[in-house]
Amino acid sequence: MTTFEAQEQAAPGFVQATEKPALELRTEPQMGGCPTCGAHMPERFRFCGQCGRALAATLAPAPGDLVTIVFTDLVGYTTFASREEEDVVRDLILSYHALVREQVSHHGGFEVKQMGDGFMIAFSSAARAVQCTADIQRAIERPDAGMTHQTQLRAGLNSGDAIREGHDFFGHTVNIASRIADRAAGGQIFASEATRVLAGHVEGVGFQDIGRRRLRGVSGRHRCFEIVWWE
Repeated sequence: MTTFEAQEQAAPGFVQATEKPALELRTEPQMGGCPTCGAHMPERFRFCGQCGRALAATLAPAPGDLVTIVFTDLVGYTTFASREEEDVVRDLILSYHALVREQVSHHGGFEVKQMGDGFMIAFSSAARAVQCTADIQRAIERPDAGMTHQTQLRAGLNSGDAIREGHDFFGHTVNIASRIADRAAGGQIFASEATRVLAGHVEGVGFQDIGRRRLRGVSGRHRCFEIVWWE
């Protein structure tokens, strides 16, 4: 997804040099607010010092640009949280948040929002979205990830036009991605046909056609693909 380009127009004509050099203007670093916790951070910062959210990768799509939306959550998390001690639940969710944000930052994604065990993430590249989601699954399965077999990640991806308002995305593309994620079981990544076509070849990842599926609240059937990965 491209950023809006600021265009400067120079005034026509010739400017003579003066005897004294022009003064160098120095400004303080511009501050931006973290979309998650609202903390003020200089724009050059890669992560929020308060909540750890990745800040370096941003999307500012121009009309007509394509975006790939990813929804993730943890299957089994609600049951796990209801049975375990508060400290155990906190340790797991913090490990999960850090793991997801590390991969999103590495693959140039944009964390749209996070609530509990759920993430909504946007990418300007379908291939990077697929690779990032597969890498999240790989990382979660590592013995040192701080996760538990009682919870499993599931994800859904879709690509297309989306409406952006502030730090959020809306529209049909977003709705389809969310509904595709709902169809996945724990440990699965499902993607739309649009994402599969736009992603092309992704190293270490394959696409398995799982046919046309009904999506909650959406008319008709939609072709979906399961993203399978290997080390």
